[in-house]
Amino acid sequence: MTMVRTCPACADTVAMGDAFCEGCGRNLPEAARAPTPPAEAMTPDAVPTAPQESLSGVRPDGPWTTAHAPADRPGDVGRASEGSGASEWDDTDAQVTQPLRRDAVIPEIVSLPESPGIVPEWPPPVGGTSVAVDDPGLCVWCPGRVSDGYCEECGFLQPTGRDHVEVRAGRAFGVSDRGLRHRRNEDAMAIRVLGDDAPHAAGAVVAVVCDGVSSSPRSDEASRVTAETGATVLAERLRQGVGAREATGAAMTRAARAVAAIADGPDSAPACTFVCAVTDPRTGSVTVGWVGDSRAYWLSGGPGSSTSTLLTRDDSWSEAMVQMGALSREEAMRSANAHALIAWMGADSGEIDAHISTVTPTGPGTVLLCSDGLWNYYAEAEALADAVPEVGAAPLEAARAYVDLALKAGGRDNITVVVLPVPPGGHRVAHA
Repeated sequence: MTMVRTCPACADTVAMGDAFCEGCGRNLPEAARAPTPPAEAMTPDAVPTAPQESLSGVRPDGPWTTAHAPADRPGDVGRASEGSGASEWDDTDAQVTQPLRRDAVIPEIVSLPESPGIVPEWPPPVGGTSVAVDDPGLCVWCPGRVSDGYCEECGFLQPTGRDHVEVRAGRAFGVSDRGLRHRRNEDAMAIRVLGDDAPHAAGAVVAVVCDGVSSSPRSDEASRVTAETGATVLAERLRQGVGAREATGAAMTRAARAVAAIADGPDSAPACTFVCAVTDPRTGSVTVGWVGDSRAYWLSGGPGSSTSTLLTRDDSWSEAMVQMGALSREEAMRSANAHALIAWMGADSGEIDAHISTVTPTGPGTVLLCSDGLWNYYAEAEALADAVPEVGAAPLEAARAYVDLALKAGGRDNITVVVLPVPPGGHRVAHA
């Protein structure tokens, strides 16, 4: 019988044979490690991984022009991934609650014949690097076969070619890295830039960052499908003349349906978080949408610019307890449920609320989207701005610098950073 145990520090589930907790990153004592079962018991579902971490910072005040809408309310604790009282948000909350209703489309499961292939060298080379094999059905770590991205023998996740990815889109730049503790990158990003001659939303930039929920199967696929669908639909809606807020809602609905459709069944649902941003050079506005705990920040570009601030609010258990006044921030963060997500995208998420906010900052600056692999180390907007000064002047180098900082701080999770510079005076451009 397989024994499943928990981390003594954060109570997250410990995967078989793990030397560290993927939830909090702490090294595990021998007594907390689950014994390695026989090979026949090592199925993908028998190798749980811990949920993503979530720590929330205080949103500082800043000179914003905001479109007000009814604020959302926290939901119930669901999937495992600090904010302050609701009064901090009363004057700046521009969120709308937009229910996403969808039915999971469960694809037919087709059995494929096994290919013989060539068994890779075993044991792996010193240093734990993978062994290159031509047959994707064979594990790169041992002579086992792969099912749903996991080896049926050793239980290891398989590399996906996304260990380190850089995107250069002219007006937006992104870097995603596996980090130092995970065996593969479960984050994803997507960027779209509308041309200056587009009939609608000319010059607008669209970016999406998704963080796969590690406790779900095929979380890397979930993040990729969700990010690509969200960015594509959002850019297309803008090209058709749809407003940024409406386009964001449509993109999030379609992205949620797309990730629900890849589930093998109700008990095997890939899941991820979602955050997107649209920058409009005609109006200088920034529209963000999110579900989960991936974040969007505004980083000030100078003395005449709006104060650096967090643009999103985590869908986490600790944040919900603080917002409801049930616990203080310190009390909430001491709980074993502190890092649990209360909303995510996936077939098992039920009805979720898509948060959408639009702000118009003054002066130049930068919109930064990131997964918790970065903001776990730099939760405050001011800390991010101070860590990489002049982020908007060299956005690709800045994205690389943020990833390097997270790696030097421990690299306990996948790290994804997208930088969208907002030039000075952009909001003065006349409407098309």
